[in-house]
Amino acid sequence: MTWNPLHDALLSSSVLAEGPDVVATWALLIASADRNGESELTVPFVASVLRISDDRAEEAFRVLSSPDSRSRNRESEGRRIVPLNGGRWSLVSHALYRKRASKQAAADRQARYAARQKALEEAEATCDEPGCEGKVAGARDGRRLCSSHAFPGAGREPGEEG
Repeated sequence: MTWNPLHDALLSSSVLAEGPDVVATWALLIASADRNGESELTVPFVASVLRISDDRAEEAFRVLSSPDSRSRNRESEGRRIVPLNGGRWSLVSHALYRKRASKQAAADRQARYAARQKALEEAEATCDEPGCEGKVAGARDGRRLCSSHAFPGAGREPGEEG
């Protein structure tokens, strides 16, 4: 099983101007691509899945494999797919978007790790007041303090002076 990113760049792609058959075929090709960006989808299969005629599916493959002067990606003259031997298709930009998604996923994992580490440190932190081993309840003047030092007067009876 392979996971493939569907990048938000698709929302402003010139492929959207080609109509729903092309967009749906493109999404199926992306979803079916292996880790090398190759798909084994066929025209009859796509036609069956999308419940469109073989002619419409064939046209969608033709559009995706034709040069597109409006494409932002100049690789392969803007083609989305190129035919390979054995009826397979290569998704031209697959590696680029997979790399972007991988970098973003790594950054997200690092951010979650840092947040967990910070939470653990804060949960285990003790009061900065000399000699106090109380758990940190707040901060004042850049110092981490337990509840008795962070909130002086807490726990006193009303009218009792500190």
